[in-house]
Amino acid sequence: MELEKCIMGRRSVRSYQDKPVPEEEIKKILKAGAMAPSAMNRESPQYIVITNKEKIRELSDKVKDKAGVIGLGAKIAEKMKVKEDVIFYGAPLLVLLVGDKEKWTAIDCALAAENMMLRAYGLGIGSCYIGFMNFIGDERETLKSIGIKDSQELYCPLIFGYPKDWPGPKTREPKIQKRID
Repeated sequence: MELEKCIMGRRSVRSYQDKPVPEEEIKKILKAGAMAPSAMNRESPQYIVITNKEKIRELSDKVKDKAGVIGLGAKIAEKMKVKEDVIFYGAPLLVLLVGDKEKWTAIDCALAAENMMLRAYGLGIGSCYIGFMNFIGDERETLKSIGIKDSQELYCPLIFGYPKDWPGPKTREPKIQKRID
């Protein structure tokens, strides 16, 4: 797929078919992340790949429970009370970008995440960054249970899958704060 079409067409998908992402496609998405630039070429992002539906659902429930405790706006808090998976939207693939708690790791993970989402779009696979998962970033036992070490943090939780519907295109313009010529 042409790069410009990929950049302009990619959207956050929040509705997925009940269809697994083939292992071959998962490898392509992960490879795209590994090819992202990183500070001092440290290649700091590491990946936790979860395709187990029960584990994804368990994590969703933990995030919803934590969201209820920390106090959100009424509309979001109400949304968290439903039985449906309003965190991962039924996506069949959850990839967690993790890394050591170091100065540049968050940026490295964000760069890898964008590469992965663009590659997924090029493969006909939807994606979405799930910021809500950061609500459980301080629950070390939960993080350990999915392979995150004490020396690491969860930086970019991403979901992938085949969309039920692709979101429509959007037009955005850069917000130039200042230009110095």
